[in-house]
Amino acid sequence: MCKTRCSVTCSNEGIEVQTNSDDEGDDGQFLEVETETANEEYPLITPFPMITVTDLPPELQGTVTEKVWDLTGKEVGLIKGVEPVKVQVKPNAVFPQIPQYHMAQDVLIQVSQIIADFVKQGVLKEVLSSPCNSPIMGLKKPCGKVQIVQDLRQINEIVVKCCPIVPNPAVIMFQVPCDAEWFTVVDPSQAFFSVPLHEDSQFLFSFKFLDKVYSWCRIPQGFSESPSIFNQILKKDLESLELPFSSTLVQYIDDLLIASRTKDNCRYEQ
Repeated sequence: MCKTRCSVTCSNEGIEVQTNSDDEGDDGQFLEVETETANEEYPLITPFPMITVTDLPPELQGTVTEKVWDLTGKEVGLIKGVEPVKVQVKPNAVFPQIPQYHMAQDVLIQVSQIIADFVKQGVLKEVLSSPCNSPIMGLKKPCGKVQIVQDLRQINEIVVKCCPIVPNPAVIMFQVPCDAEWFTVVDPSQAFFSVPLHEDSQFLFSFKFLDKVYSWCRIPQGFSESPSIFNQILKKDLESLELPFSSTLVQYIDDLLIASRTKDNCRYEQ
């Protein structure tokens, strides 16, 4: 468009394309473009249906222990046999002390309940004080529920970063066999919170909420190193896994894809 010096005008009457000329006095010419109007039979944009899963599929009920599934959306696991993650801080780093952001009353109520649940499960702990404070936010999901997000941008600036070891999605998808027709997707619930954080590093991720100070006991979301750390831990944990029917397991950070050739193989190996 730039090389031909064309301009496009959109209006209720349709779309016009004007071709400009280099000749003085020549205003170029207009070209009419046929357009298709959206209607019920041929919509231009098809909305993606919202899917809500409240119960396990019938074919999975009774085949896997219920302890595996997060049926409430609030449960957090703990990876066993993993050394707590210790975070190294740059020399002469200045610890951030950022005031807490304002929250709407309805969001504050939900955030308060989430914090209480995390404290009960050992994901968070209350502390007397901390040299760091990174504010939290309550982000509303489309379903109306709230998710806690912490602004750790300044913490990410003062920690020593490791070489990121996160796979390229475009590359790992080549692992999927061309004859695979059945797939299982596994998405661990709140995966980063299943990795313990070393006690000496917990103060870095503190925040204040309702006149109390809390610190994470697990690696938090928003920490720049969390994806790489979890990716390596899960990858190592899956090294000994063998799928008896030769299905292919593809891992991307905390997402797992099992690609199988038949439905029976897929159901058995999931």
